Amino acid sequence: MWLTVSDSRKTIIITLMELQLLIVLILAFIILGPEKMMDLAVKLGEAMRKVREMWDEVRVQAYMEEMNRKIMEESEEVRVEDETEEEDAHEVYTEEEEELEDEHGSDGEAGPPDDASDGTPERTPDKTA
Repeated sequence: MWLTVSDSRKTIIITLMELQLLIVLILAFIILGPEKMMDLAVKLGEAMRKVREMWDEVRVQAYMEEMNRKIMEESEEVRVEDETEEEDAHEVYTEEEEELEDEHGSDGEAGPPDDASDGTPERTPDKTA
């Protein structure tokens, strides 16, 4: 339900809930008197400030938990990437070892080449001495 009060300059709309609140405040002012009403207003103001501070604290805690969750997810992603890179590096190292073994024979012993760069065998003793 809407109650409309018109003025030549502006229109003020008061809802039923606001009207009920206004009636309760007027009755409280009549029953309590001006001094107790001021004390009540101070106490309500303090209570509202505490509620606002608690609400802000809850919001900060929720924000911190969200940030911690994101950090944990990112650190897990980095850990998985590092493990993948280590596995890839190990595979490359293993492939290179296999290639070297294939070049030097399947026995795994890498000996000196049989021929020197000039084509003479290296394992033959030098007969000039």
